[in-house]
Amino acid sequence: VIFGIAFFSFTFYVEPWRAEFNASRSDIFLILVAVQIIMGVASPIAGRAMDRMSIRGLIITGALSFATCLALTSQATSLWQIIALYGSFFVLGGLLAGPLAAQTLAAKWFFSRRGMAIGLASVGTSLGGFIMPLVVTYLIADYGWRHTNLILAAAVIVTVIPIVWVIIRNTPQEKGITPESGFETSDSIGPSSRKISTMTIIKRRAFWVPVVAFVPMMTAFGAIQQNFAPYAADLQVGLQATSYLVSTMAIVMVLGKIFFGMMADKLDHRILYGLAVTVLLATLVFMTTLPTYGQLFIVAGMVGFAAGGFLPLLGAIIGRHFGPQSFGQVMGLIGPFTTLAAIGPWIAGYIRDSLGSYDIAWQLFLVVIIPTSLIIILLKPQPEGE
Repeated sequence: VIFGIAFFSFTFYVEPWRAEFNASRSDIFLILVAVQIIMGVASPIAGRAMDRMSIRGLIITGALSFATCLALTSQATSLWQIIALYGSFFVLGGLLAGPLAAQTLAAKWFFSRRGMAIGLASVGTSLGGFIMPLVVTYLIADYGWRHTNLILAAAVIVTVIPIVWVIIRNTPQEKGITPESGFETSDSIGPSSRKISTMTIIKRRAFWVPVVAFVPMMTAFGAIQQNFAPYAADLQVGLQATSYLVSTMAIVMVLGKIFFGMMADKLDHRILYGLAVTVLLATLVFMTTLPTYGQLFIVAGMVGFAAGGFLPLLGAIIGRHFGPQSFGQVMGLIGPFTTLAAIGPWIAGYIRDSLGSYDIAWQLFLVVIIPTSLIIILLKPQPEGE
């Protein structure tokens, strides 16, 4: 619900905000840049909190913060107020009630099929991306973006928080369940069960290789995702028709996450990464060919499949090399680097405003991704936590 509104539906606020606040595309995408920078700076703190505090309490805090952001932005009278609200309440909501919490829970609950569990846990963002754009575009069309935000804020409070309170527990032990055979607990002995220092983490190849390999891909995906409605508008596709494309992207991403999560327990992570990056590169090429509306469904599906590999593969790699006890900490430390991906939507929007086309943006991402993706070769398979 939260990521479906926050990120998948952000693109549908671009045009209303441009009209109301007399802003350019690049001005509005600065909101996402600010959000990602602040999230990146704060993510190490959130990651450590996931390993040390009640994840249920953290998720509820994040959901309340996100609902507060929606309610307050509905009263905004200028774009800078939205930037301030997104940079505070929105950030807290995304950090505490987003993929970091979901993946950390999966890593702490499962062992033998951890990749599959992380993939399924990360499906939530894509399901939100499938459902919420349809809801948001319908509400904006009927009630305007301000009343839409008030309705969504109420929905978060009424639906998300009670479900989290009833269901979420940090570990199997809290539920009276015996952990899987081979699972590392806080009393286990071995490298994967010990919490390790920040300095030890950042000295390891297994930390830096995923950073360099995934950040350019995430940057390109963010640019495509947040510019998809303006890009489709350039191709004479209406807002409601575009919402079907975004939902297609999200539902294929669900299938992609399940596929990559399941395969992460069986295949070399480098092979799976190669598949994801190949599909993304082909998508960027396809997007420069002025596709028809029917072909845009293929584009949306390709984007969704490639992006479906990001969270499951990154989580599986971190779980394999660092173990569950430090999972949140390591993922949090990666956050400041994935913040660089925030510049993607702004770059694409700025190039479109300056040159009248997105083609140069898509070509730029191609040039960056091809060499950086090769570093994945250095990530050698190894037993978990070693």
